[in-house]
Amino acid sequence: MKYFCKDCSYQGTTVGSQGQCPGCGSFNLVRAGHSEEKEEPARWRLVLLAALWGYLGILILWKLLT
Repeated sequence: MKYFCKDCSYQGTTVGSQGQCPGCGSFNLVRAGHSEEKEEPARWRLVLLAALWGYLGILILWKLLT
């Protein structure tokens, strides 16, 4: 298992006895290969968002024209 330190950019397979970085002593380590990127939202959520914005636009236009 590989580790990556976000503070000093240490990359290696070993960590300190309490889980700290051997290079700087920080506890800000992550496992390499585990990205922290967020997943894309589900397609139905995007469709719902577009539909609600459209509905809001129609309501605003209706209020302005009447």
